[in-house]
Order: sequence, then structure tokens, then C-alpha cells
Amino acid sequence: MAERPVVAAPPKYLLGPETPGKIFVDKTEEYGLKNVQAVHLYAVDVNRDGHPDLIALEDFYSSPKFYLFNPALKKFELASNPFDSIVRGSYLNFVDIDHDGFYDVIVGSLNQKTEMTQYPARLYKGEMREGHLHYKEQPPLPTTLLPTATISVLDFNLDGQLDLFLANWFSYKDLTPRPVPDLLLLGKGHFNFEDASSGLRGEYDYNKTDKVYSNATPTFGASTCDVDKNGFPDILTSTSNGYYSKLWLNIDGRNFVNYANESGYAADEEGSEQTKGGGNSFYSLCGDYNNDTLIDVAIGNLSRDSDPESRDRSAILSGSTKSFPPKFIRSEIYHLNQVEKTRWSEGDRRGVWIDYNLDGLTDLLVDNSGFPPDSRLVFYEQQKDHEYVDRSKELGINLVNPSGTVTLDLNGDGVMDFITGQSKIRAGDVDNRIYVFENQTKREGRGSVRFHLRGKNANTHGLSSSVTFTTNKTTRFFNVEYNSGSLPSQNEEGSYFAFDKETPKSVSVRWAFASKDRLDRLLPKTVKYNLGKFQLQGKHTEFNLCEDGRILPRTKSCN
Repeated sequence: MAERPVVAAPPKYLLGPETPGKIFVDKTEEYGLKNVQAVHLYAVDVNRDGHPDLIALEDFYSSPKFYLFNPALKKFELASNPFDSIVRGSYLNFVDIDHDGFYDVIVGSLNQKTEMTQYPARLYKGEMREGHLHYKEQPPLPTTLLPTATISVLDFNLDGQLDLFLANWFSYKDLTPRPVPDLLLLGKGHFNFEDASSGLRGEYDYNKTDKVYSNATPTFGASTCDVDKNGFPDILTSTSNGYYSKLWLNIDGRNFVNYANESGYAADEEGSEQTKGGGNSFYSLCGDYNNDTLIDVAIGNLSRDSDPESRDRSAILSGSTKSFPPKFIRSEIYHLNQVEKTRWSEGDRRGVWIDYNLDGLTDLLVDNSGFPPDSRLVFYEQQKDHEYVDRSKELGINLVNPSGTVTLDLNGDGVMDFITGQSKIRAGDVDNRIYVFENQTKREGRGSVRFHLRGKNANTHGLSSSVTFTTNKTTRFFNVEYNSGSLPSQNEEGSYFAFDKETPKSVSVRWAFASKDRLDRLLPKTVKYNLGKFQLQGKHTEFNLCEDGRILPRTKSCN
């Protein structure tokens, strides 16, 4: 009998950071999370004790595990299942739907063939029962079984009730997979929703000959932000398979019009001239990285060395005009491995803003995942001239296949930390372990502040609101959204600003609530809060911003 040929074992590579760093230190074991696995993470204070807890999905379709933070021990502890049964999902979104102060939860499913049990999106009301967290299932949403890749929460008509945008991917019910139109649901209060998708102009145009929705695209991610600054939250989609992403501008609280092509959001100049010349997009992230008062957007794409040059890659879209519609200048981002290697691939699946060194310039964390060993966590530090430079290896955080990165302040020092998981995509050796990176940056006289919005007529946490923070030198912007992208994770709640050694002057909130004028037009509510009476330099301070104009210490309730 012939001997079997010896098959060489696949090469091993370092799964964690290549070198340890002195700024971000791995404190996973110290926080009680050793051997915990996750691909999606949610930093949410579910038990309302003032400390963010951590909820983890171990795999891309799994049951959530709740790790409640114990402030006495300064550790996360595994809690019992807060649902009445075993609940599985592809992603979660924690949000106070019924305005009672407790986080409720939306459990979403991508509903692909690999998921043996498929569900429409489900809603659960959060409550405390005899000192224990509990989630009670609510009536179903008015939807069918959809391939929903994310559910964005917003208040598009500014009535104080939260609405839902369901970003739908491909349906595999037919022999040929077809894109499914996205869905817009109007919140009516008490977990009741009705279909308002007619407000997405053109989304449901139907071609009777081909039996398709001609404007439907495979939407794999979504985020919300007031891009044109008219007071109404807009919707940004991230679309795969070369289809063009959409920029739904909210015209009047009722009608959304897609201005993606006119703004330059849909694709770059080369791609926009072709059929399916877009990208394979995962996320879009609103901000104002250069502090010029114009909205900028970071977008993440999956890119391969075999892609045509016209294929969209990850980019920073810099706002370029105050006129309507908004327009962007696109600067594509190239990771180091693209330059150093002739063969490369990257999958920028999630992005989060973070100002790690208190200099007032927003940095960018990117989960580059799916093509190990080169697909590693990327940390773009913003320079004073607004250039982004990758410092992930130097900072000791460039682990393989990062997944579900979330930002939070673990120890309450006002210096932002982050937690990330790992995925097994093309890397069977990866054990999906969590990395807890505590930020050791010294304050050295630099200040920071976090504002917690507390709505009364607006929704509890001020989602869909815009916050502008003004110092003696500049104005900074925060888009109030904590859960976005494809199969999203969720950052800690609160509008965080670092401002170096500047002097804070004021903070303004354009609340997600509006009243009608004599012409029946909706007028968004803006409140300005004076910070001149507070000594904020050189330390971290937290406030509650009440919708009625009061600014209170974090320990005092607006109610």
C-alpha cells in the first residue's frame, strides 16, 4: 500500500498583537473576562447602576450572554439568562422604546440558510423583577421574514416616539438571490409600529416585467445622522456587491429622497460611471473629524487585490459645502499591507470614533477582519494637519480578525478604553477571545467631558439628536447614535468630548423633537447650555443635559 503523502500543517501566526503596548494595556483577566468569546459586543448599562455592562454574542448567530459590572470588585460577572427562553439572534440593539428609563432590546436576524431557525425581528421590554434583569417579549413588528442585516433606531418625524429602519440584504427564497427593499417603520408608542416605507421615495418602484423592485439594493449596514443639518435625521446605507449606497435625506420629517449620487456618497468618480461600480460596504460613520462644522463620513469596505481599480475602497468623505445637497471629497484609505505586499485583501467591517489621547482630534478604530494573518485591528491616529496615520502596531493592539469593537470608559477616569472580540473567518485557530484594552494615557492638564442626554418630549437618550460643543478655540460635533453598521455592536452611551487645554464655553443640543409653526411646518428644538460657570479644565466631568434647559451633575436626575 502506497504511503500517504505528508501534508504540511498550516503555518501558525500570532493571533494577538504583534508587540505589547504601553498606552493600551490588555486587562481582560483583571476585568473578569478571561476565556470569554465574542464577535459582537454591547456596552450598555442594562441594570441602571451607573456602570456600563457588557453583553456578548459568541458567534454570528447565538444567544446573548450578559456580564454585569460589579463596581465593588471592578469586574464583570456573568448573569443568568434574562429572557423567558433561549433567544438567539445575529445582532442586538439596546434602546428605550417605551420611554420608561430602562433599556429594551431588539433582537435581529439576518435569516440566511445557515440559520436553522429563522425569525423576524423581535422586541423585548426591559424591566427589573425582584432585583433581577428581565426581558419580556412584545407583539411582533409588522414585517414578514426578512434578510435584515441591521435595524437602525431613529425618530425621523421628531414626535418623541422612536422609529425603525430595517436594512435588508439578499433574499434566498428565489433561485436567483434578489435584493430586498429596505423598510421604514413609524413608532406609535408602547412597542407599536406601522409601515411608513412609502416615505422612502422610489424604494418600492416595481418592475412588473422582471418582477423585481428596480431600486432595491442589498443593504448590509445602516446609520443615521443629520447630514444636511436641517434638524431631521437622515439615513445612510452601506450596500454590497457593487450596488450603490444610498443617502436618504430627510426633507421634512415625512419624505426621504436619495441624494447619494449628487453628494458623492454612492461611489467614487470612477465607480459612479459604471454599472455596479460601488463597493462591498459594511459601515458608514458620521462625524466632523476636522472640526469645520461640516458633516464627514467614514466608510468601510471589503477590498481584494483582484478587484478592479474602480471598486470602492474604505474612505473618509470630507464635507465640502454648506449648500444643499451636501457634497463630499473622497479620500480612500489604504492599509500598510496593501503597500508592502503584492497580494492582499481586507475587510473593514466596523469603525468607531475615539479620542484616545485627549488632544481634541478624533481618531478612528477599524475592525479589519476576514483575511488573516494580515487582517488586523487598525488604529488611525489623527494628526494636527488632519492626516490619519496607522499606529496600531506601535500601540500594541493589532490583533488578528477583530470583531465588534466598542468604546467605553472602563474605570471612570474619562480616558476612553475599548473592548474587541475576534472572529473565526478564514482562521480556524482563532478562539474568539475578548480583548479588554485599558487606556493608560496621562491627563497632563487636558480636559474631557461626557454629556448624557435625557429627553422628556424627545426619546429618553436623545437618539437622533445632534450635540455641538464649543470652546474658546473650536466647535466639535457628536452624532447621538451608539449602534450602527452591519450586524452592529453598541458603544457606551454619552456624548464624549476631549478638548486638550482649551476653555469650554457652551454645548448645544438640537433635540430629536419638534413642534409645528403656523404653516404646519415642523421646527426642531435647539437648547444651548452655558458651561462658563463650571471649572472643566484638566479633569473629566460628566453631566446630564435635560431637555428643559437644565444642566445637572451626573448624579442628579432630570426627573
